[in-house]
Amino acid sequence: MRQYTRQTIKRNFFIALLVAPFVPVVLALGTGGYLFWSHVQQGTLGRLSLLTTQYVTILDRYLDDCLGDLALMQGQTGPGGASLRSVLDTLHDKRGEVVDVAVVDQEGEVLAYAGPRVYKGGHILPGRWLEEALENGSSVSGVMAGQMGLPHFVLARRLESGGGATVLRVSVAPEVLTRTLMASRVSGVDVFLVGRDGDIMAGSGGQILTRDRDLAGPVFPERVGSAFLDEESGVSYASGVMRNGGWVVVTRESAPTLFGATRSAVLFVGLSVLFGGIVVFLSSLYLTAYVEKMLLMRDEEREKLREQLYRAGRLAELGEMAAGFAHEINNPLQIMKSEQAYMDMLLQEFRTRAGDDRDALKDVDEIMASVGQIKQQVDRCARITHSILSFGRAGNTEEQNIDLARFVPEVLTMVQKKLQLNNIALKLNMSPSRLIVHVDPGRLQQVLLNLLNNAIYAIGETGGARPGEIVLSCAPEGEDKVRIAIADNGVGIGHEQQSLIFTPFFTTKPAGSGTGLGLSVCHGIVTSMKGVLDFESVKGQGSTFFVLLPRVPSQAP
Repeated sequence: MRQYTRQTIKRNFFIALLVAPFVPVVLALGTGGYLFWSHVQQGTLGRLSLLTTQYVTILDRYLDDCLGDLALMQGQTGPGGASLRSVLDTLHDKRGEVVDVAVVDQEGEVLAYAGPRVYKGGHILPGRWLEEALENGSSVSGVMAGQMGLPHFVLARRLESGGGATVLRVSVAPEVLTRTLMASRVSGVDVFLVGRDGDIMAGSGGQILTRDRDLAGPVFPERVGSAFLDEESGVSYASGVMRNGGWVVVTRESAPTLFGATRSAVLFVGLSVLFGGIVVFLSSLYLTAYVEKMLLMRDEEREKLREQLYRAGRLAELGEMAAGFAHEINNPLQIMKSEQAYMDMLLQEFRTRAGDDRDALKDVDEIMASVGQIKQQVDRCARITHSILSFGRAGNTEEQNIDLARFVPEVLTMVQKKLQLNNIALKLNMSPSRLIVHVDPGRLQQVLLNLLNNAIYAIGETGGARPGEIVLSCAPEGEDKVRIAIADNGVGIGHEQQSLIFTPFFTTKPAGSGTGLGLSVCHGIVTSMKGVLDFESVKGQGSTFFVLLPRVPSQAP
């Protein structure tokens, strides 16, 4: 199995933190950018189409008004009416830019003329305008140069008279169209008026009769009447056909105007991504450093755990060795006890034989006193070895009824010498009522010894500031519980450590003085006995650990 070093994990984690947020961001930006561009494009084309329709409407209305004015002039061009000069003046005052007025017959012959004297009507030639006027009643021509090279367009109206149909022809300078387009021009949008042949007749930029077809070239001939974006130039076009003259109005919006909103959006998104990237980068650095710190702490804790497990194993081996030593010592003790009993029997015989010999009786009494002391010490050693064997016994638990009044004093003998060496007073408070519990005596002994040893250590940490004292109390707790409490006046447990006191491998002792397993093991043992192990402690005043166990009624066997 591949092992990853801390640096490898740190690098991979940092790369993942940087890359992971940008994948959805890129997808979101790509989708959003496409949708935004489509929206901008459709919005621009829709606006151009609406603007084109407005221009078409404006120009058609202007031409309709002009043709209507020509219809009103019909009575003024007859034999009894005013002269054409009067008609020219009227139209010029009302519409402006009117070059000349003429009446022609169906063959194109000029019957009457009013205009610049230099022309005298000789420049008027029949054309499509005449045919359309005679056929449709009115006609609008495209802008043309004329004989003198002056651009103009023709408005023609058929007039009915007794002598036959004639046509009232008016020449208008295209500047009027240019002014109309420039007056209603929208910023960033160019407008062109294109004739039937594709020439630019007028433009919002002041163009008049130019053959620069590139200005509206992409529109012709297939895209007239539609709105589209020219992919090559990036320019949007829209066009519409007028009723009068078949003129085509073309609107054009250049790329800088079209992309203005897009650039603003791209700038905003770019700044947002940049700021977000900085935040992600700094967050990645912080989280990577934090994870590295956690990994370092994990490694340190793992090393501590390994060391504690090693020491716990050594302690377990030491316990097995101690149990073996106790077993080996117990065999000679049994022989010594047998020999001591035999010596007692011999001394009784010597006493009988001595009779009334006082000196002999005195010697026998002294020997019997010495043998009695030997018996006392042998019994003491036997109790100690028995306690060690009970504490270290392995295998299945053997639960039985235990009278705490007899059991607890036996446990205390195992720490009596340690209490004396540390100058600690021990008080035992036993309830007068009989307290019986059904537990494994060896495991309960282990719990009480661990709690007593912890109390002795806590008192030793005070440095002799006050006389040490341990109070062990056994009392009933309610009707079905027994409470065994061990109180000391040691250093106590800090508030921040109390929540961890039963955590495996947690210890308040310095390195090498404890494994942190004692209280956690005791807690597990008491829980398996269907009991409760808990404590109360005040920093600097001492601690009280208590065990609650189910109580067996005294009448139970």
